[in-house]
Amino acid sequence: MPSLTDIPAASTSSWSDAELMSAVQAYLGMLRSELKGEAYNKAQVNRELRKSLLVGRTKASVEFRMQNISAALYELKMPYIAGYLPARNIGSSVKEKMVELLKQNDIEFLTAYVPTADMNALSAKVTSLRQQTYLKMPPGSAHPHLAVKTTSSYVRDPAVKAWVLKTAEGICEGCDRPAPFVGNDGLPYLEVHHVMPLASHGSDTPTNAVALCPNCHRRCHYANDSDEFKLRLYEKIPRLKLEVPEPIDAGTYESINPEQT
Repeated sequence: MPSLTDIPAASTSSWSDAELMSAVQAYLGMLRSELKGEAYNKAQVNRELRKSLLVGRTKASVEFRMQNISAALYELKMPYIAGYLPARNIGSSVKEKMVELLKQNDIEFLTAYVPTADMNALSAKVTSLRQQTYLKMPPGSAHPHLAVKTTSSYVRDPAVKAWVLKTAEGICEGCDRPAPFVGNDGLPYLEVHHVMPLASHGSDTPTNAVALCPNCHRRCHYANDSDEFKLRLYEKIPRLKLEVPEPIDAGTYESINPEQT
Protein backbone atom coordinates (compact mmCIF):
# COMPACT_ATOMS: atom_id res chain seq x y z
CA MET A 1 0.00 0.00 0.00
CA PRO A 2 1.32 3.48 -0.79
CA SER A 3 2.50 5.83 1.93
CA LEU A 4 2.79 9.60 1.79
CA THR A 5 6.37 9.23 0.66
CA ASP A 6 5.19 7.12 -2.30
CA ILE A 7 2.91 9.87 -3.61
CA PRO A 8 4.38 12.41 -6.05
CA ALA A 9 4.57 15.94 -4.65
CA ALA A 10 2.21 17.30 -7.31
CA SER A 11 -0.57 15.05 -6.04
CA THR A 12 -0.17 15.92 -2.35
CA SER A 13 -1.68 19.39 -2.67
CA SER A 14 -4.77 19.96 -0.58
CA TRP A 15 -7.86 18.20 -1.80
CA SER A 16 -11.01 20.25 -2.19
CA ASP A 17 -14.19 19.22 -0.38
CA ALA A 18 -15.67 18.26 -3.75
CA GLU A 19 -12.73 15.95 -4.47
CA LEU A 20 -12.91 14.36 -1.04
CA MET A 21 -16.66 13.88 -1.35
CA SER A 22 -16.27 12.18 -4.74
CA ALA A 23 -13.75 9.77 -3.22
CA VAL A 24 -16.04 9.02 -0.28
CA GLN A 25 -19.03 8.37 -2.53
CA ALA A 26 -17.00 6.10 -4.82
CA TYR A 27 -15.67 4.25 -1.78
CA LEU A 28 -19.14 3.71 -0.32
CA GLY A 29 -20.34 2.41 -3.67
CA MET A 30 -17.59 -0.22 -3.66
CA LEU A 31 -18.24 -1.05 -0.02
CA ARG A 32 -21.93 -1.61 -0.70
CA SER A 33 -21.00 -4.04 -3.47
CA GLU A 34 -18.51 -5.85 -1.25
CA LEU A 35 -21.01 -6.28 1.58
CA LYS A 36 -23.59 -7.62 -0.90
CA GLY A 37 -21.11 -10.08 -2.40
CA GLU A 38 -21.19 -8.27 -5.75
CA ALA A 39 -18.11 -8.02 -7.96
CA TYR A 40 -16.43 -4.67 -8.51
CA ASN A 41 -13.08 -3.44 -9.79
CA LYS A 42 -11.09 -1.04 -7.59
CA ALA A 43 -8.62 -0.22 -10.36
CA GLN A 44 -11.44 0.66 -12.75
CA VAL A 45 -13.09 2.93 -10.17
CA ASN A 46 -9.73 4.60 -9.61
CA ARG A 47 -9.29 5.21 -13.35
CA GLU A 48 -12.82 6.59 -13.75
CA LEU A 49 -12.33 9.00 -10.85
CA ARG A 50 -9.08 10.32 -12.35
CA LYS A 51 -10.75 10.82 -15.73
CA SER A 52 -13.61 12.87 -14.31
CA LEU A 53 -13.86 14.19 -10.75
CA LEU A 54 -10.21 13.72 -9.77
CA VAL A 55 -8.37 14.90 -12.86
CA GLY A 56 -4.74 15.59 -12.00
CA ARG A 57 -4.61 13.15 -9.12
CA THR A 58 -2.38 10.09 -9.38
CA LYS A 59 -3.43 6.49 -8.94
CA ALA A 60 -1.36 6.28 -5.75
CA SER A 61 -2.87 9.43 -4.26
CA VAL A 62 -6.41 8.18 -4.89
CA GLU A 63 -5.58 4.82 -3.31
CA PHE A 64 -4.08 6.55 -0.29
CA ARG A 65 -7.23 8.65 0.05
CA MET A 66 -9.26 5.44 0.03
CA GLN A 67 -7.07 4.18 2.87
CA ASN A 68 -7.87 7.42 4.74
CA ILE A 69 -11.55 6.59 4.37
CA SER A 70 -10.92 3.07 5.68
CA ALA A 71 -9.17 4.59 8.69
CA ALA A 72 -12.21 6.77 9.37
CA LEU A 73 -14.55 3.80 9.13
CA TYR A 74 -12.26 1.84 11.44
CA GLU A 75 -12.52 4.73 13.90
CA LEU A 76 -16.33 4.46 13.68
CA LYS A 77 -16.04 0.67 14.25
CA MET A 78 -17.69 0.10 10.88
CA PRO A 79 -16.61 -2.33 8.15
CA TYR A 80 -14.20 -1.14 5.49
CA ILE A 81 -13.04 -2.41 2.10
CA ALA A 82 -10.69 -5.34 2.61
CA GLY A 83 -8.41 -4.17 -0.19
CA TYR A 84 -7.93 -0.75 1.37
CA LEU A 85 -6.37 -1.30 4.78
CA PRO A 86 -6.72 1.72 7.10
CA ALA A 87 -3.88 4.18 6.57
CA ARG A 88 -1.56 4.47 9.55
CA ASN A 89 -0.27 7.67 11.07
CA ILE A 90 -2.74 9.97 9.34
CA GLY A 91 -3.39 13.30 11.02
CA SER A 92 -6.36 13.65 13.34
CA SER A 93 -7.70 16.51 11.23
CA VAL A 94 -7.71 14.31 8.11
CA LYS A 95 -9.49 11.54 9.97
CA GLU A 96 -12.04 13.96 11.39
CA LYS A 97 -12.68 15.33 7.90
CA MET A 98 -13.24 11.83 6.52
CA VAL A 99 -15.64 11.00 9.38
CA GLU A 100 -17.53 14.23 8.73
CA LEU A 101 -17.90 13.49 5.01
CA LEU A 102 -18.94 9.90 5.68
CA LYS A 103 -21.70 11.08 8.01
CA GLN A 104 -22.96 13.43 5.30
CA ASN A 105 -23.60 10.39 3.13
CA ASP A 106 -26.01 7.54 3.69
CA ILE A 107 -24.02 5.21 5.95
CA GLU A 108 -27.08 3.92 7.79
CA PHE A 109 -26.50 0.57 6.05
CA LEU A 110 -23.31 0.20 8.11
CA THR A 111 -24.78 0.78 11.58
CA ALA A 112 -25.87 -2.86 11.96
CA TYR A 113 -22.19 -3.85 11.88
CA VAL A 114 -21.18 -1.64 14.83
CA PRO A 115 -20.39 -3.74 17.95
CA THR A 116 -22.54 -3.14 21.01
CA ALA A 117 -22.80 -4.30 24.61
CA ASP A 118 -26.55 -3.59 24.71
CA MET A 119 -28.36 -6.91 24.36
CA ASN A 120 -31.49 -5.40 22.83
CA ALA A 121 -29.45 -3.47 20.28
CA LEU A 122 -27.35 -6.57 19.57
CA SER A 123 -30.48 -8.63 18.92
CA ALA A 124 -31.85 -6.01 16.51
CA LYS A 125 -28.54 -5.78 14.65
CA VAL A 126 -28.25 -9.58 14.37
CA THR A 127 -31.79 -9.82 12.98
CA SER A 128 -31.04 -7.09 10.43
CA LEU A 129 -27.85 -8.80 9.25
CA ARG A 130 -29.45 -12.26 9.11
CA GLN A 131 -32.13 -10.88 6.81
CA GLN A 132 -29.54 -9.77 4.26
CA THR A 133 -29.20 -11.90 1.15
CA TYR A 134 -25.43 -12.13 1.59
CA LEU A 135 -23.24 -11.76 4.66
CA LYS A 136 -19.50 -12.18 4.28
CA MET A 137 -17.45 -13.72 7.07
CA PRO A 138 -16.53 -10.82 9.42
CA PRO A 139 -13.10 -10.38 11.05
CA GLY A 140 -14.65 -10.01 14.51
CA SER A 141 -12.55 -8.87 17.45
CA ALA A 142 -9.67 -10.85 18.94
CA HIS A 143 -9.87 -8.76 22.10
CA PRO A 144 -13.44 -7.50 22.64
CA HIS A 145 -13.82 -4.61 25.05
CA LEU A 146 -15.48 -5.19 28.41
CA ALA A 147 -18.47 -2.95 29.09
CA VAL A 148 -19.21 -2.55 32.78
CA LYS A 149 -22.70 -1.66 33.92
CA THR A 150 -24.77 -1.99 37.06
CA THR A 151 -27.59 -4.54 36.99
CA SER A 152 -30.33 -5.47 39.43
CA SER A 153 -31.37 -8.97 40.49
CA TYR A 154 -34.55 -10.22 42.10
CA VAL A 155 -34.34 -12.07 45.40
CA ARG A 156 -35.42 -15.63 44.62
CA ASP A 157 -36.80 -18.34 46.86
CA PRO A 158 -34.63 -21.47 46.41
CA ALA A 159 -37.45 -23.71 47.66
CA VAL A 160 -39.76 -22.55 44.86
CA LYS A 161 -37.16 -23.28 42.19
CA ALA A 162 -36.26 -26.64 43.73
CA TRP A 163 -39.92 -27.68 44.05
CA VAL A 164 -40.75 -26.81 40.45
CA LEU A 165 -37.70 -28.70 39.15
CA LYS A 166 -38.32 -31.69 41.41
CA THR A 167 -42.00 -31.86 40.42
CA ALA A 168 -41.06 -31.89 36.73
CA GLU A 169 -38.99 -35.07 37.30
CA GLY A 170 -36.61 -34.22 34.47
CA ILE A 171 -39.37 -33.66 31.87
CA CYS A 172 -39.91 -30.28 30.21
CA GLU A 173 -43.36 -28.97 31.11
CA GLY A 174 -43.54 -27.23 27.75
CA CYS A 175 -42.75 -29.94 25.19
CA ASP A 176 -42.86 -33.07 27.43
CA ARG A 177 -39.37 -34.10 26.31
CA PRO A 178 -36.65 -35.25 28.72
CA ALA A 179 -34.09 -32.69 29.89
CA PRO A 180 -31.46 -32.30 27.12
CA PHE A 181 -28.54 -33.18 29.40
CA VAL A 182 -27.42 -33.78 32.97
CA GLY A 183 -26.00 -30.73 34.76
CA ASN A 184 -22.84 -30.45 36.83
CA ASP A 185 -24.92 -31.26 39.91
CA GLY A 186 -25.76 -34.68 38.45
CA LEU A 187 -29.43 -33.75 37.97
CA PRO A 188 -31.47 -33.32 34.76
CA TYR A 189 -30.97 -29.79 33.43
CA LEU A 190 -34.13 -27.69 33.12
CA GLU A 191 -34.65 -23.95 33.58
CA VAL A 192 -37.33 -22.37 35.75
CA HIS A 193 -39.37 -19.73 33.93
CA HIS A 194 -41.84 -17.31 35.49
CA VAL A 195 -44.82 -17.21 33.14
CA MET A 196 -45.62 -13.70 34.32
CA PRO A 197 -42.14 -12.13 34.36
CA LEU A 198 -40.72 -10.93 37.65
CA ALA A 199 -39.97 -7.65 35.87
CA SER A 200 -43.72 -7.30 35.27
CA HIS A 201 -44.27 -7.86 38.98
CA GLY A 202 -45.03 -11.53 38.58
CA SER A 203 -44.83 -13.62 41.75
CA ASP A 204 -42.03 -15.99 42.70
CA THR A 205 -44.39 -18.83 43.52
CA PRO A 206 -45.05 -22.36 42.20
CA THR A 207 -48.29 -21.07 40.65
CA ASN A 208 -46.28 -18.78 38.34
CA ALA A 209 -43.25 -20.97 37.60
CA VAL A 210 -42.62 -23.83 35.18
CA ALA A 211 -39.66 -26.09 34.42
CA LEU A 212 -38.64 -25.80 30.77
CA CYS A 213 -35.88 -27.07 28.51
CA PRO A 214 -33.66 -24.28 27.09
CA ASN A 215 -35.54 -24.34 23.76
CA CYS A 216 -38.97 -23.88 25.33
CA HIS A 217 -37.59 -21.26 27.70
CA ARG A 218 -36.30 -19.16 24.83
CA ARG A 219 -39.53 -19.75 22.95
CA CYS A 220 -41.30 -17.93 25.79
CA HIS A 221 -39.03 -14.92 25.22
CA TYR A 222 -38.25 -14.77 21.52
CA ALA A 223 -40.72 -16.80 19.45
CA ASN A 224 -43.33 -15.11 17.29
CA ASP A 225 -45.89 -17.38 18.98
CA SER A 226 -44.66 -16.77 22.54
CA ASP A 227 -48.03 -15.48 23.77
CA GLU A 228 -49.88 -18.51 22.38
CA PHE A 229 -47.25 -20.82 23.87
CA LYS A 230 -47.67 -19.24 27.31
CA LEU A 231 -51.45 -19.61 27.06
CA ARG A 232 -50.99 -23.32 26.35
CA LEU A 233 -48.87 -23.58 29.50
CA TYR A 234 -51.74 -22.13 31.53
CA GLU A 235 -54.16 -24.61 29.93
CA LYS A 236 -51.82 -27.56 30.34
CA ILE A 237 -50.48 -27.12 33.89
CA PRO A 238 -53.25 -27.04 36.53
CA ARG A 239 -51.18 -25.31 39.26
CA LEU A 240 -50.55 -22.18 37.17
CA LYS A 241 -52.65 -19.14 37.99
CA LEU A 242 -53.03 -16.21 35.62
CA GLU A 243 -51.57 -13.02 37.06
CA VAL A 244 -52.27 -9.46 36.00
CA PRO A 245 -49.22 -7.89 34.30
CA GLU A 246 -47.82 -4.49 35.22
CA PRO A 247 -45.41 -2.33 33.19
CA ILE A 248 -41.99 -3.98 32.84
CA ASP A 249 -39.36 -2.36 35.05
CA ALA A 250 -36.75 -0.52 32.95
CA GLY A 251 -33.39 -2.24 32.71
CA THR A 252 -34.43 -5.51 34.35
CA TYR A 253 -35.59 -7.52 31.36
CA GLU A 254 -32.91 -7.02 28.73
CA SER A 255 -31.96 -10.61 27.96
CA ILE A 256 -32.57 -14.19 28.97
CA ASN A 257 -31.03 -15.15 32.27
CA PRO A 258 -32.38 -18.45 33.62
CA GLU A 259 -31.87 -17.16 37.13
CA GLN A 260 -34.00 -14.07 36.54
CA THR A 261 -37.00 -15.23 34.47
